[in-house]
Amino acid sequence: MKMLAFTLAFAVAVLGSSGDALAHKMKLFATAEGAVVSGYVYFSPGGRAQDAQIAATAADGATVFSGRTDAQGGFRFEVQRRADYRIAADGGDGHEAHFTITAAELPQSLPAEPAPTPTTTAAPPSSPPPTAAVAPAPPLPDLAALVEQSVARQIRPLREQLDSYQETLRWHDVLGGLGYIIGLGGLAYGFASRANGRPRRRLAASEKEAAR
Repeated sequence: MKMLAFTLAFAVAVLGSSGDALAHKMKLFATAEGAVVSGYVYFSPGGRAQDAQIAATAADGATVFSGRTDAQGGFRFEVQRRADYRIAADGGDGHEAHFTITAAELPQSLPAEPAPTPTTTAAPPSSPPPTAAVAPAPPLPDLAALVEQSVARQIRPLREQLDSYQETLRWHDVLGGLGYIIGLGGLAYGFASRANGRPRRRLAASEKEAAR
């Protein structure tokens, strides 16, 4: 009986510690659609993290965004360069999460480096012959950017499902381990009960023989 009680107490302690660790784990998810980076912060398992501090920095350490999550735990900002961006979330009480948006996820139409400041020189005065005014052609849409944004919208739900599936697997591992511990405890208790019952049966048999 003591063995079974010890096993159950141990399983409850492991479940409590595992639940606290997972319940207070902050996670961050983000994707890029064109030049706009959006995402959200949440606790796993649990709800969205409201009013969490968000900071995004470029590879050179420059801060490109600083703000807080909204009521749904979301955030959104726009980038000007095609580079890697590290997003950090701070929910207080030691709750932190990080995520990286790589340059490959951003459209190729963005400059990789800040555009240099153009220099102008004074042109010599000239008197060109008058020409007829020609209306400028309308700009063509950036098909590559449109395709990248469409693909990003399609991939985002899959990435969210994958992230959620990984967290579900962790909970299954914890519960499976607890079931294994409880099963071993029950098996040990069964063997102990049988071992304790044998001397009693032998004693009863000896008493019967003595009574005869």
